Amino acid sequence: MKKELGRTITALRKKRGISQKEAASELGISQALLSHYEKGIRECGLEFLVRLADYYEVSADYLLGRNRQSITEISSDEDNRDVEISKSNTFCLLNRRILANSAAVIYSLLSQINSKKLTKYVSDYLTVAEYNAFRKIYSVNGSNSDELFKISSPYSENYCFATLSVSDARIKEISQNLDGLELSADSLSEEFPDSYASLNELIKNAEKAILQNHKLS
Repeated sequence: MKKELGRTITALRKKRGISQKEAASELGISQALLSHYEKGIRECGLEFLVRLADYYEVSADYLLGRNRQSITEISSDEDNRDVEISKSNTFCLLNRRILANSAAVIYSLLSQINSKKLTKYVSDYLTVAEYNAFRKIYSVNGSNSDELFKISSPYSENYCFATLSVSDARIKEISQNLDGLELSADSLSEEFPDSYASLNELIKNAEKAILQNHKLS
């Protein structure tokens, strides 16, 4: 995605006839960072992708190489509905990438800590969370059969929450007897240059959801 996005925004900038310095200033970032985006060295976050789409008057799908129709070319109501669907698909694609890249960082760090028990309970926590999310999506259509699952639907959510709580407790207990890794934003970005942007986006999205849902801000 980085290289495709880089080629696209470089072409759009040149088509507009502006310098990299001018584009960076109008987008509110440094020229060095824009250069990294254009060269495919760095991966931008979801919010900046939307900013790019607005700035160049194209869809997010266009930037990702999925739809080469610019926003200014869209006129009919039917096309506008297609754009809304396209935006939803892009949102799914970006969040899937964020989760996948962040999981890669998590498992790389677990590998460095080298604790089988810690890896097990972190894996249990993540697996059950995704299982619970899938079951909710599966049950949106109430006529879907539960034959895919061994645990019946009335109790699955309770079991999920209980397992998440146990896994969380076990992770805390096991961590007390382990030597933790020295981590920082700088060390993570250096060690995971291809995944750090996704991890940072995950952190921002999670904390935004927490603050909104619990009104902590």
